[in-house]
Amino acid sequence: MKRNILLNPGPACTSDAVKQAVLDIGDVCPREIEFGTLMKNVSEKIKTHLTSDTDEYEAVLFTTSGTGAMESIISSLPKDGTRVLNIINGEYGKRIGEMLDVYEIPSSTVNFWYHIIDLEVIEKVLQSSEFSHICVVHCETTTGVINDIEKLAQIASKKNVKVIVDAMSSAFAYPIDMKKWEIDFLACSSNKLVQGLAGIGIVVGSKKQIQLCHKRNLYLSLKDQADYFNKSNQMRFTPPVQILNALDVALDELAKEGLAKRYTRYEKFNLYIRKKMEECGFTPVIPQNESSIIITAYHEPDGFDFENFHSYLKERGFIVYPGKLTDGKSFRIANIGNITLDDVYEFLTLVKDYMKNAI
Repeated sequence: MKRNILLNPGPACTSDAVKQAVLDIGDVCPREIEFGTLMKNVSEKIKTHLTSDTDEYEAVLFTTSGTGAMESIISSLPKDGTRVLNIINGEYGKRIGEMLDVYEIPSSTVNFWYHIIDLEVIEKVLQSSEFSHICVVHCETTTGVINDIEKLAQIASKKNVKVIVDAMSSAFAYPIDMKKWEIDFLACSSNKLVQGLAGIGIVVGSKKQIQLCHKRNLYLSLKDQADYFNKSNQMRFTPPVQILNALDVALDELAKEGLAKRYTRYEKFNLYIRKKMEECGFTPVIPQNESSIIITAYHEPDGFDFENFHSYLKERGFIVYPGKLTDGKSFRIANIGNITLDDVYEFLTLVKDYMKNAI
C-alpha cells in the first residue's frame, strides 16, 4: 500500500494496526451483544482522556463527521430559556453560528477573527447580557489559533452559563478535564488527533445536561442517542462497525503512547516545521504564542503558486492543505497523525528544493 504523508488537519495518517482493525473485525452484526460490548468499551476509553469524572459524563457516538457531532449538541439545546453566546475566531466558529441560525436558536456573536479570545471582553459581555450557553472552538484550524477554554469556562461558570466546546483539533492531545473545568458539552471525532479513521462523531456531555436536551432533529437527537445507548449499548441507527473497531485500536495506541507524550511529539514537529518554513520565506499568519501545536497557517509569498506547490508535494507523497482566510491567500500545514521525524525532515527538504526553483 502506498503511504501518503497527510499534512492536512484530518483525517490524519494512521498506524498499520488501525488500518488492519478494519479487516480484523470481519462481518459483524452490530446488534449482537459482542458489538455492544465494543461500543461500551470505546465510550469508556474516550471519557478517560477528557474528564476526571467518567461517571458524571456520557460519551455519545454518531455515524457522522465531527460537524455532525457539533450539530447534535446545537440541535439538542433546551427549548426554553436558551440563548447562546457564540465566539467566532475562524470559519468553524462561523459554522456553529450557521447551525444556531438553522435551528432558530436565539444567539449573539462575539468576533475575534484570526486572533485568540479576549477573555476580558467575554467577561463584560456575560455581565451585561443573560446567556444560557457559550460556544467556543478550542483549536480553530482556520489559522491554528488556540483558545484558553479552561479560563473561559471559569468565567462562564461564575454566571451559571453552560459551556460547549468544539474540540475537533484538540481532543486527545491537549489536556482537557471537563469535570474540573466545568465544561458541559464537547464535540470531537474518530480521526484527527486520536489517529483513528473518519466516520464517527463523538459528543461527551454532562449526563444531567443531556437529560435536559430538546429534540429538533431525528438522527442527531443527543438525548435519544444517549438513552438508547444506555439501554442497549447500541447506536439507534446503523453504526460504522469497522471504523469503531479501528477507533478502539487507536485509543489503545494513545493509552500506550500517553497523552503528554503525544502532545510533546506534536509540539516538537510543529516548532521545527515552523522554524524551517520561515527560513524558506513563509510567514505564519498568527504569532507563535497564539498558535496551536497541531497546525500552522502561512501567508503565500509574492509569486507563489499554491496549486503548483501542492502538486509538486503530492507527486512525492505529501499532502498539504489550502487556506481559509478571507482577506488574503494562505495555506496550512498540520503535523498530526502517525508521522515520524524522518517524514518531517523529508517534507522540509522538498519544500526547500521547491522554493529554490519556484520563485
